[in-house]
Amino acid sequence: MSVKSDAPLKRYFIHAFMLFLALVAVLPIYVVLINATRTTEQINTGFSIFPGSGAFWPHKDIMIADWAETKEINVEIEVVVENEEGEETEVTEIITERVIVNLPSEGTVRFLDLIMGTTLKEQLNKKTGLNELVVVRKRTESRMPRIIIVDNDGERLAAYALSDNATIFVKDGARIKKGVNIATSITPPNVVYNWNALTGRGFQIWQGFGNSFFIAFCATILSVYFSGLTAYGLHVYRFKGRLAIWAIILVIMMLPGSLTFIGFVQLMSRWSLTDTYIPLIIPSIAAAASVLFIRQYMMSVLSMELIDAARIDGAGEFRIFNTIILPVTIPALAAQAIFSFVGSWNNFLTPFVIISTQKNYTLPMLIQALRGDIYRTEFGGIYLGIAVSLIPILIFYAFMSRFIISGLTMGGIKE
Repeated sequence: MSVKSDAPLKRYFIHAFMLFLALVAVLPIYVVLINATRTTEQINTGFSIFPGSGAFWPHKDIMIADWAETKEINVEIEVVVENEEGEETEVTEIITERVIVNLPSEGTVRFLDLIMGTTLKEQLNKKTGLNELVVVRKRTESRMPRIIIVDNDGERLAAYALSDNATIFVKDGARIKKGVNIATSITPPNVVYNWNALTGRGFQIWQGFGNSFFIAFCATILSVYFSGLTAYGLHVYRFKGRLAIWAIILVIMMLPGSLTFIGFVQLMSRWSLTDTYIPLIIPSIAAAASVLFIRQYMMSVLSMELIDAARIDGAGEFRIFNTIILPVTIPALAAQAIFSFVGSWNNFLTPFVIISTQKNYTLPMLIQALRGDIYRTEFGGIYLGIAVSLIPILIFYAFMSRFIISGLTMGGIKE
């Protein structure tokens, strides 16, 4: 009775633990997707589980001329000593007092960093038929287009920062009163702003996609095929030193990649292979972990009788491997293809050291470049870039997982 009563409890515990592991796996992706819909200012305020305000819909801001009616200023008062005849002799003390003064109800408009043809253009409004002044603010520029309102003495009364595509209703040097509409600014959705931050400033995001896909695809094909070929040779053939080679492969798999990284970079530099994709693709042939996994899979499903029968029929070794062994080991090859593709797609350190020309940058390198921007770090663009970079991985996983399932349903052929 106790065994039967404990069975549901154990099942519920296992289900709860699996659900916990799923949440742990999904939570980082969810945080990335949420931060991709937030601006840098919203991200700096702290963690949130909800999309930022204005994530998907634009909002319109109307700038109205407004400033305080009074302000406090410091006034210096000189204390003068007079003689008996009423003549000033000397200044004995200077006293500073704060005085409240009234500000004017109108002021003069001044444009700052608003230059026609550079940061300002004239555009026809199709609804009204009138020409309007529109702000053109490029992300590569450090200047901030502004409108300020000054009094008769040139003292600033108010200042307004203008975003890209803001429409200006006043002219430079015009006299305006409080309450007049100065400009209208339409703020794009956060996702659009982050995408512009990701694709602007000279970043060729689609070129980065193409470079990363080319490297990941070629590295995956070479890694899977030659790892399968190596595993087949170690499993099928009996020769002296086979176990020693197998031991060397296991030792290589246990060594951290950082141990040989410096020597690898020096070797590529000596061979003049830097700033090329060869160091990122060719070394993937030697994938010790893939050889281990595929060989263990062959030991469980592959039968020597099948290979001997193919040899009797006159098939060569490469034909046996390409037409018989590869279809049998599709589940193992597909699993290793997923790991190889993801590892190559997310690889940042090796391309960062090897690649120096911006047109050859991979996608992770372009995303990281936003952190080193000279104007400010666009965290929203970085998170959006990470979210976008997950799409090819999910597509590749969905495509390869069906080969894993179909291969498993075929069953083993080992007696």
